[in-house]
This record gives sequence, structure tokens and C-alpha cells, in this order.
Amino acid sequence: MSQAPGGPDRARRSAFLALIGGAAVALTGCVGSFGPRTIELSQDRLQEMVARRFPVDKRVLDAIDLTLDSPRVGLQPDSNRISVEVALRASGGSAIAARLAGSLLVSEGLRFEPSDNTIRLVDVRVERFVIDGLPSSWQRQLDRLGKPLARGLLEDQVLYTLRPKDVAALEGRGLRPGDLRVTSSGIEIALQPLVR
Repeated sequence: MSQAPGGPDRARRSAFLALIGGAAVALTGCVGSFGPRTIELSQDRLQEMVARRFPVDKRVLDAIDLTLDSPRVGLQPDSNRISVEVALRASGGSAIAARLAGSLLVSEGLRFEPSDNTIRLVDVRVERFVIDGLPSSWQRQLDRLGKPLARGLLEDQVLYTLRPKDVAALEGRGLRPGDLRVTSSGIEIALQPLVR
């Protein structure tokens, strides 16, 4: 009986390729069953979360009432920080104070707090604090107040809270939230093995 061209060699090659193909599909299925290894929050989502905390009213220099609003969130992947710039409007007893406006720009790091599954703002730094038209003597005093004002507004504030059902789902997969990384499009929360 004659054999087809390539006979046993061709049959072995076909079986081998089928075996490799099946193994690749099985491996892909296993990897997929573990799900993604990061949780991503987009810049738009961050903007929404920060905007919920404004407007904010603060009194400074015992004479000027500031309203801070219109926050704009920026991303700083190189330093693993985010920035928040807010518009300032001033009001007060004097005609000068009633006409003042400016801006406050701060940057902050992020940390995950496992005790309540929150992402919090930390290490708040004032990058710029300006009130247009403020007399120079007042601006110097305002510069000294900038850091406490920014810290009071943002330091250790909750930016995001993981829902209990999301935490339970992660734990069911043997994972927990870990390091946070600022990217060019938002924030990535790395998922790490759960240590019991």
C-alpha cells in the first residue's frame, strides 16, 4: 500500500502543531481567567472626583474671604504626582478685596490606605499661589499662608474609595490593591497577591 507524499513525517508535524496550538489556547484561557492586573482611573474620572469637593470658601488674613472653584486636574507621570489648579475669587469689606481674583496650583502624591480601601492625596505642595492686584505686602503674607491653605484643603483627602464588593471580588481572586502609578492618561492601581 502506498503512502501519501510526506506520509508519517507530515502526520507527526500536523499532530505536533495541533498540540502546540491547543496548549497556546489553554494557556491564554488560564491567563485570561485571572483578569487584569491593574485598575485604571482615567483623567476624566479624576476630574469628576476632584470637582465634587468644590467650591470651597476660606477666610485669609482675617479680612479676605476666598472662594476656590473650577478645579482642573493635571497628570505628572515623571514625578508620579497629580496637580490641581483652582480659580480664586476674593470678597471682603474693602473695595480692593472685592475686585481680587487669582489662582492656586498645587501638586500632590497618592497613596493607597488599606484600612479603608481609599486612595488619598499626600505630600501637597504649593506650586503657585497668586491673587492678581493684591498689594505686594499682602502677597508676601499670602505666600506664607499658601501651604497651610493647600494642606487644609487637600492633605490626606480621600480621592477614591473602592467599593466593598470590588474589594471582595479582588480578594476572591487572591489579589489586593498595591502601588499607584500616575500615567499620561490617568492612574493605575497595581494588583498584588493577597498576603493572609
